[in-house]
Amino acid sequence: MLPNEAGEVNNPLRDNIAWFLETERRKRKLRHQHMAELFKTSPGQGLAYRTYIRTMRKRNNVTLRTVEQMAQALNVSIATLLVGGAAVEPWAHKLTETPIRARLAAIIDSERKRRNLVRHQMAELLGVSEITFTKLERANGNISVDTIAAVGEALGRDPATFLFREPDGQHQPA
Repeated sequence: MLPNEAGEVNNPLRDNIAWFLETERRKRKLRHQHMAELFKTSPGQGLAYRTYIRTMRKRNNVTLRTVEQMAQALNVSIATLLVGGAAVEPWAHKLTETPIRARLAAIIDSERKRRNLVRHQMAELLGVSEITFTKLERANGNISVDTIAAVGEALGRDPATFLFREPDGQHQPA
């Protein structure tokens, strides 16, 4: 995903995160500096002000771990930050970073098998390197929201919600 002249990337996940952060900031009546302070876990730790501002301006390819940190600080789910206003099942709001990575891996594996592709072909379809594909397939590493969106788009699914939906005919236990 390439940035436009303003440095923004056309990624619905970036849009949803920025929208939610701004909505929360206004609801809490906080200045940007004070909003960024919510993400500090201890002095010198946590989300830097610069990262927060770049995320608000949709110029930062945040990782799933960063999204989880934001969600925890705001007392919301990762799904809430990623889906925007879309409705998802209640179980989706219980997912943390690790199960989300596992879901992404399962979706990729299922699609690879369904399409009868070998790993390097699937990596090419997703537009990622074979090294990145291996990390995705094994649910390893710190996945970025741009990678998640690119996978969703490559598979013809809504990038903002595909991780929080069950395949047709399947239901997640409550």
